[in-house]
Amino acid sequence: MYRVLIVDDDKLARKGLISIVPWEDCGFTVAGDVANGALALDFVEQHPVDLVVVDLTMPVLSGLDFIRECRARSLKLEFIVLSAHESFDYVQKALRLGVLDYISKLQMEQEDCAEIFRRAAKHLDCVKKEEKNVILELQAAAETYGESPGMDEICGKIDRLSWVYNREELETLIWEAKRAAADASSRYRIMFRMLHVVCQVFPAVLSEKDYPYTSGGMEWMRKIRDDLWKTMEGQQQSASMEGSMLKAVIFMVSHLDSPELKAESAADFIGMSRSYFSVSFKKYTGYSVNSFIRKERVELAKRIVKEKPRISTGEAAFLTGYHDEKYFAKVFQQREGVSFSEYKKRVLQEMKNIT
Repeated sequence: MYRVLIVDDDKLARKGLISIVPWEDCGFTVAGDVANGALALDFVEQHPVDLVVVDLTMPVLSGLDFIRECRARSLKLEFIVLSAHESFDYVQKALRLGVLDYISKLQMEQEDCAEIFRRAAKHLDCVKKEEKNVILELQAAAETYGESPGMDEICGKIDRLSWVYNREELETLIWEAKRAAADASSRYRIMFRMLHVVCQVFPAVLSEKDYPYTSGGMEWMRKIRDDLWKTMEGQQQSASMEGSMLKAVIFMVSHLDSPELKAESAADFIGMSRSYFSVSFKKYTGYSVNSFIRKERVELAKRIVKEKPRISTGEAAFLTGYHDEKYFAKVFQQREGVSFSEYKKRVLQEMKNIT
């Protein structure tokens, strides 16, 4: 039986939901019911809970903030939200946070609540099965290949996740891995660690059979990150704060050419307040939102130059989301230490040397 917690400041609503759902038939048992998000946080920290049914508009700590806080604490919980029709905007924000479903409080007696919870139980079955399969697969592989010495620093960098959010960090990690991983056993340990971290932190399941770790070129390390990004990009839900931050990163990288790209637009995309998002983004990526956008726009400009080495400064500014050509040139020089024009000359010279 899965355990469910009911959270609503309306006691009658809590008791009503508890009474109308055939919990055992749906695969659940009611672990408890509390009156607000703050009490719910205390409850889930101290008791085993699989699913939380939470009202979105509550005093002390709202349902949305409760869900965000659970994500921030990496609590492995699923959510169904209770909502009145007039607060559907809150429902949309909750769905972006990865809730499974919502129940209208105004039509609670008319809805087939049992069907909603049966679907939730099936979802939990799938999650548990996937987690178990991945853990068993990785444990078996670790026993087969064992640990290789001299890789602790590489594994530490993998655990810190900066390679997930930042292309430059990934390339640095690959370069270091090429130097450190002299044999197949060492390369397997790197692959194992990357997949283990991904499967533990993000709502993604990647299989080691898709990554030819015996290759000394380490291209499979890029593929792990690319596959994670594709998985997250295709999901409407984020099961962790790390997942929400990665979805924000993907959103920003996909909109670098838009002058309207700002912290507010990324925060709205993942359903967070701007202030909470900005603090969280810095914590998980190591960059402020604006610094990250500037960095990625400069990297985009460098890629564009390699494709079109004679591109003008004005066109490059436009393609990277800047209205002001002079400001773009200033940002580029601050970031790279050379002017945009000088960088173009270097690229052209490198191309001549190759030919």
